[in-house]
Amino acid sequence: MFLLWVLRMLKTTHLSPAKKVLKLSGNTEEFAPQKISDSIWKATQKVGDNDRKLAYELGSEVLATLQERFPNGEVIQTLEIGELVEKVLIEKGHAKTAKEFIRYRENKKHARQDKESLGIKDDIGLTYNTLYILKQRYLQRNVKGEIIETPRQMIERVANFLAKEERTKKLQETWYEEFYKIMVNFEFLPGTRTLANAGKASPQLANCFVWPMEDDIDGIFDILHKSTLIKKNGGGCGYNFSKIRPEGDIVGGIPDLAAGPVKMIEMFDLMTSLFRQEGRYESGNMAILNADHSDIFNFVTAKQADGYLPKTNISVGIKDEFMKAALKGKDWNLVNPRTGEVVNTVKAKSILELVATMAWQTGDPGIINLSAINQGTALANPLLAKRGPIMATNPCGEEPLYPFESCNLGYVNFVKFIENDLPTGGFNFKKLGEVMKVAVRLMDDVIDASRFPVKEVADAVSNHRRIGIGAVGWAEALAMLNIPYDSDEAFTLAEKVARTMYESAFDSSCEIAEEKGSFPLVKDSIWASKKKKPRNVALMTFPPSSGNAVICETSFGIEPYFALAYEQNVMDGMRLRTVIPNFVEKLKERGLYSDELIQKIIENHGSIQEMKEIPVDLRRVFKVAHDIDWRDHIKMQAAFQKWTDNAITKTINMPASATPGDIEEAYILAWKLGCKGLTVYRDRTKKGQVFEFGGNKDMQEVVKMCPTCDLPLKKDKKCYKCARCGFSTCEL
Repeated sequence: MFLLWVLRMLKTTHLSPAKKVLKLSGNTEEFAPQKISDSIWKATQKVGDNDRKLAYELGSEVLATLQERFPNGEVIQTLEIGELVEKVLIEKGHAKTAKEFIRYRENKKHARQDKESLGIKDDIGLTYNTLYILKQRYLQRNVKGEIIETPRQMIERVANFLAKEERTKKLQETWYEEFYKIMVNFEFLPGTRTLANAGKASPQLANCFVWPMEDDIDGIFDILHKSTLIKKNGGGCGYNFSKIRPEGDIVGGIPDLAAGPVKMIEMFDLMTSLFRQEGRYESGNMAILNADHSDIFNFVTAKQADGYLPKTNISVGIKDEFMKAALKGKDWNLVNPRTGEVVNTVKAKSILELVATMAWQTGDPGIINLSAINQGTALANPLLAKRGPIMATNPCGEEPLYPFESCNLGYVNFVKFIENDLPTGGFNFKKLGEVMKVAVRLMDDVIDASRFPVKEVADAVSNHRRIGIGAVGWAEALAMLNIPYDSDEAFTLAEKVARTMYESAFDSSCEIAEEKGSFPLVKDSIWASKKKKPRNVALMTFPPSSGNAVICETSFGIEPYFALAYEQNVMDGMRLRTVIPNFVEKLKERGLYSDELIQKIIENHGSIQEMKEIPVDLRRVFKVAHDIDWRDHIKMQAAFQKWTDNAITKTINMPASATPGDIEEAYILAWKLGCKGLTVYRDRTKKGQVFEFGGNKDMQEVVKMCPTCDLPLKKDKKCYKCARCGFSTCEL
């Protein structure tokens, strides 16, 4: 009945359906009368008035006045409409609503002015933050450094460049339209390397690379050179240093000469700092050492000194045999890779405990589960039987790759698949499957459009045709569905979403293979004798997604909200306040929003869990990373991993009060659930971290225990040593 009343009210105005509205941007659009009443209704809600009928009565007054002023279907400026709404509200005695409406208009005006200050045209309708990041990193410039394209033109450039890899003119036109549609709607975007480099003369569009590392000085410097060329063009690099002879080993018959893995890593880290893409954008490294290397203690403790290896993440390569030995308290042999000889035997648990202690103290190392990566299945290295195991990953750990191999990344935006009126519960799985099929072809074309300065990389990329489609907006999507991140409902949905993504992607890959051929190494894969063969060796991953999440204005990857309100350390000590927009809207809908409340949330570590003034249902849904038990963080990662053939980057956040024992338990749980890697971060582990949660309290000091003697370790300069057996976190 209410809707019929609204329609009758709108009909009384007799406004011409052909009337146009001139927006402040200079664009015109069809006049939509209901927008006026909707805007008044929103303003009335903000001041606590829930009389929707009154809002539409006031809207009809505005429409009637517009009909009198513009009887012949003239173009109306939005400025005139806004001023008239204010006039009607004040004349009818609704001063509070008028004030809220004026505030809304002023905010839009300031936002528009801020955007205009960037000097680029917003032809899509983006926020200042998105326009800023596009201007700084992705919009093309001329030789003078001036921006020469708009956001829409950027999308057109990328779609056109990739569609040209299709075989016929008709196919190029067809797929250009499909690529453009999913990008301009922000349903899917390729990785930032593709956004930045598509259309350049020698475009390197991939994000991540892995390099072989042999125990040969000439080979090491050859890889140092080649990986630096890649970094100059944008791309992070991963290495496994487990074949490098230990520190102090024999070189050329002379003892005590070998630098060892850690010094080699230091050299690669330095080169990463020296060479940047376009002189501005730094890449990063992943350095892996297997748990049986005789220098494993040196490696694990390498980042004790603050600021050491700043461009390198380090991870210990573990296998099932190591974890079983650690859990059973068994001995573990440490081997010199040059000779294959056992040079030391320790308790496996001592290594695991030390890894946990260092991660507690510094945030490094993580773990890479080489057994989970190499199972010889469609979802874990289908080339294992013929090509051997994968031993390294990209810098963030979500891309296990063979030597010289690379992977390009892309992201679906989960927020775009939430439709609360769906009978399926709000998540549009059908639409997700359709977007995935287009995304797979787009990413496959990225492979053919890429150019690499190193021949071995070009060959490996062509032979594997690996792609990695991930996502942004998982936390926001759950909040829109009113599903708590740490609930069984969320874990079940995650698994269903990942399965939909993988199955749709695999079907699409097989369809493309029928048209263009399978990846060349398919003959060495588990699909060699199968009728249905894919175009790509692997399809899915879940990377950190920071750049794409900012562009899509949503939450990062599959992470929970880090904080609902927080202050961010930016350049020169400046602190920038940020509040989650979705949360702000929920507060405003209930008349709860205020600057004082937001400041209180910031002081409460960005969390609302102990704040009684926030309704229980909001506290249940809007949990942040530190409200969520680390076990539930791992369960979420494991739920997505079940249908992810590459791997996943996810931070397992822990509060400052967490212990090394908690981190050790996390490693064990992740291994049991089949996670391919794990990164744990305890709050305030690193000095000057980007996000601060409340007061800057001193970090707690943990009592470090000797893994052999179970006695407290004593501080000796920069080392912790056991007075009984000599165990040290820095000498061994």
